[in-house]
Amino acid sequence: MFTITDKAIEELKNVLNGPDMPDEGAIRVFARSGGGCCSSNQLGVEIADLSKLGIKGEDFKGLKVLVDEDAREVADNATIDFFDHQENPGFRVLWQKEQEGGGCGCH
Repeated sequence: MFTITDKAIEELKNVLNGPDMPDEGAIRVFARSGGGCCSSNQLGVEIADLSKLGIKGEDFKGLKVLVDEDAREVADNATIDFFDHQENPGFRVLWQKEQEGGGCGCH
């Protein structure tokens, strides 16, 4: 499974507490087709409304997270983090490097 850093959890909670967010807001993690040189699946993250979905979600230190079934395998060895760089802040998915011989050689 994947991890979410404490900084990302804090920032995602701030987003969910913002204006126009659902009362029972959560983060949904899903798989999407890649478009890079590897063309492998990637993870996407979006806001979900638990009251409309009728499910509880998983708890990550007080942050509700829904993980689509097709994202579970893709999410192995991934970490969702938040970078607060002045010029380009935002959430990023970081991957542990595959063992030697794996991967597609993208840089």
